[in-house]
Amino acid sequence: MQAVEANAALGVLDRELARAGSPAERVAGFEAAYRHVAEWRYQLALEGKWVRPGASAEDVRARIEFGMNYRLTPTIGRREPGSPAFEFLTELERVALDRLDGQHELQNVVTMRDGRTVNGNLLHFVPAPQGFPDEVITQTAGPEDRDVLRRAAFEALAELEEAKADPKNPEHRQAFADAAYFLVQGPEFQRGSDAIMRTFLVAAHARVFDVAPVLPQAIDLDGMVRGQDGFNQVMRDQLRLVPKAAQNNAAAAQTTESTRPGANRAGGASRSANPRGLSR
Repeated sequence: MQAVEANAALGVLDRELARAGSPAERVAGFEAAYRHVAEWRYQLALEGKWVRPGASAEDVRARIEFGMNYRLTPTIGRREPGSPAFEFLTELERVALDRLDGQHELQNVVTMRDGRTVNGNLLHFVPAPQGFPDEVITQTAGPEDRDVLRRAAFEALAELEEAKADPKNPEHRQAFADAAYFLVQGPEFQRGSDAIMRTFLVAAHARVFDVAPVLPQAIDLDGMVRGQDGFNQVMRDQLRLVPKAAQNNAAAAQTTESTRPGANRAGGASRSANPRGLSR
């Protein structure tokens, strides 16, 4: 399902960038593809797909206003102890606590490609009454900062497009990791941002590098918890290119929000006869 939309978004990129004659138009081309993916995610929600209990399809279109929280502390009853999701959240909680270092709040600061800094998300340690577990919570950045970060993601991708990026070039790979981190730090909608971001990044990578990627399993949570350096390390260690031998294997594209977090969420689109290896 996501691979089909990644193909569609890639088509938007091909069309928009073919007629782009300036950096601003290239940036607009990447944003147009992102908007296409966002509309796809909304239409899925209207069909009742990937809508969590108690949520509405309109949540997928509603913008985050003053910040949203996500609880990292795994809760017995909602996730089975020992399950991949439980273990993954436990690991992230440990990372967050190490970074908090006894403090109750940590501000993630994002370094832009030009050296400027922008406030990203917050990590909170919330002590609980006796007899209840303490909690670690992430909180999204403020709306103005998130807008700046999303724009920076499109700009970084537009620069890669102009540079005719090479996936073997470490500077180009880092520029893509920067774009991914900016996007993770700049979620726009109350629901569905993970699927939007992952699907868009697959299409964007296929466009600028001419090869489909398999993204890290939990790229959004890694970005919110590990900080920029930690996220960069995850991208270096886990992002891989889909080999030619897998060109007819669509398994790499099987990414759904129902597996979030910590289950098998490869998220990349596999190679096929389609340009850049996106599977139908």
